[in-house]
Amino acid sequence: MITVSVHAAVEYPHIAKCYAALLQEWKNGGPLSGWLGNEGEWEENARLRGSFVSKIHIRLPDEPSWPPSMPSAARKSDSYLVYTRHFLHPDRYQIISIMSPKAHELAKTSFMAVLEKRAEDFQSSI
Repeated sequence: MITVSVHAAVEYPHIAKCYAALLQEWKNGGPLSGWLGNEGEWEENARLRGSFVSKIHIRLPDEPSWPPSMPSAARKSDSYLVYTRHFLHPDRYQIISIMSPKAHELAKTSFMAVLEKRAEDFQSSI
């Protein structure tokens, strides 16, 4: 069974715990929540890919959820839930950031180094 934890330095920790439960349910074969959207990797960042870091577009709690009938590929926003999968324990994930607002702009900054550090913290913690 896949388990999802939350990094100690994550932004919006209370909200991150709620998203961790939604992500865990989905990764264990449950339905994709209306708060989770299109999932992807950091194609332009080899270090994040090497640390098994992914992102999923999200709706924030003050926004309406996506309708259940909307395909995941069409669910896009300017907020990301960023998480990593452990390289030795593929059933363990950790949320390392909620990038919002302006996630697309933030992804072009030195904040990527923060994500790398948080991912490496998780990889070396188990």
